[in-house]
Amino acid sequence: MSRITIDNETKKYYDKHTDRKVGGIQRRADDSMTKENIITAALRLFLTRGYKSVSLIDVATEVGVTKGGIYHYFSSKDELLQVAFNFLIEHIETKYKKLLNSSTSLRDVLQAILVEDALATYVMELLGGNSADCTYHVHFTIEVMQLFPEISKRIRENQELLCEAIAVKIQQAVEKEEIREDTDVDAFAAIIIALLNGQGYQSVSMKQRMVDSIWSLIRV
Repeated sequence: MSRITIDNETKKYYDKHTDRKVGGIQRRADDSMTKENIITAALRLFLTRGYKSVSLIDVATEVGVTKGGIYHYFSSKDELLQVAFNFLIEHIETKYKKLLNSSTSLRDVLQAILVEDALATYVMELLGGNSADCTYHVHFTIEVMQLFPEISKRIRENQELLCEAIAVKIQQAVEKEEIREDTDVDAFAAIIIALLNGQGYQSVSMKQRMVDSIWSLIRV
């Protein structure tokens, strides 16, 4: 079962939910690792089965603890979801920032996010699952947006930040003469977001054709 290191930015979302003093450095380390495993296991199950279909007993079984072990950190499945979802969003934002801030060309960025499905692959690697089983951008996101308004707001904010970051990458491509100088940067960024959100329904070959068609319209 995959174990990961939680960054400081993400840690604030779930540390505040557990304010219990424990004895000894090793006990604290074990406690933290158990909590990390619960979060990643819950996300793995939510993404592959859907939120409503997963119980706390399912999560406990996946982690190898009792249901009471889950309640040691989270008061309910809803709380676990909200903490876990913030964890997921933070890592997704970090992943995209790294990709979009790199020296990678705009063409290669489009290939990675729209054809190679880099996001879903990264998410399931992070959670120790199989990207082929991930329903990430389709059922799970829609489900939690309907159930939790605060998560819906967080997703919209994430989309806005991503769109802005993509727009910066497109503007850089214009300045480097990778694409036409008359490219509508903001409109193009919005198109990419729309394609990204709907790509789960398309085959790999169709995704490639879409990217190739878009590129033929804007390349120099």
